[in-house]
Amino acid sequence: MKTLLIVGVDTVVGANLAACWSETARVFGLSAGPEIEIAGCQTAICEKASAESTRRWIQQVHPQQVIYCGAASRSAWEGSAKTSEDGAAEAWATAAAQNGIHFTLISSDAIFTGPWMFHGEDSESFCDSAEARAIRATEARVQAACPKSLIIRSNAFGWSARKSGGWIESLIAALESNRAIELDPIGHASPILASDLADYLEAALQDELIGVFHVAGAERINSHQFLNRLATAFDLNTSAPKSIRELSDRPTGFARGEASLNTKRFCGEYDCAMPLLSEGIERLVEQHRSGYRDRLSGSAMPSGKAA
Repeated sequence: MKTLLIVGVDTVVGANLAACWSETARVFGLSAGPEIEIAGCQTAICEKASAESTRRWIQQVHPQQVIYCGAASRSAWEGSAKTSEDGAAEAWATAAAQNGIHFTLISSDAIFTGPWMFHGEDSESFCDSAEARAIRATEARVQAACPKSLIIRSNAFGWSARKSGGWIESLIAALESNRAIELDPIGHASPILASDLADYLEAALQDELIGVFHVAGAERINSHQFLNRLATAFDLNTSAPKSIRELSDRPTGFARGEASLNTKRFCGEYDCAMPLLSEGIERLVEQHRSGYRDRLSGSAMPSGKAA
């Protein structure tokens, strides 16, 4: 059975990749803290990545592949700060290259901005914010450290493995209590459910795909529209946005412009189509009902696995 080392299981993407892949692979997950428990996975805390610590973890886990889900893997809609280059990503890429292990970096769609929609991998319509520049620099450092790496740009949403919850949990809680939610209706993206992202990446990891690829949803939408879809799916009333920005000039700032992704390169590689947002949100609701969320909290075992 293949062993996968997922660095960043405290992120939404990392947690859902681990939960989805644990039925077909041995998954070892590392978090920067807090402690994360995911059913069917071994997990530990690695607060700081260095040449020594990455080498030690690889020797201990013996993975065939390392998947790095750092700050850039978080949806820019979460509002998480991404203001500096991610040196840990480079450290893990270096360790993977030195040990002949395939390395994957989950990156962000928010390196791009408008005026064009659906950016391809070779688009140069870059956002000039400090956060976007830092993510591009991280991608460059990873490619230099591990030329045979895979870089996936996306915008994934889903359930969190953190006991305090994540962005989706906070939106639903605000809807349930009818609290105002601060949203930006101008910035657009093409979000994908994190577990759907896991399904698409499974074949890419099997092939040890190399290069930069976009994996995202088929629909372009803003966060205000996303909230409306979420409220409808969970049969909740939509709270009024706390503030709405009017568009008078070209949007500026991190994730405040047009960040939708063109996925033709990946779809052509695997003869597939990307999911509609409605399909992703339907699966999100089903995960809420089916017990999938219990797996993210470590309180349920995947089917076919003994405790």
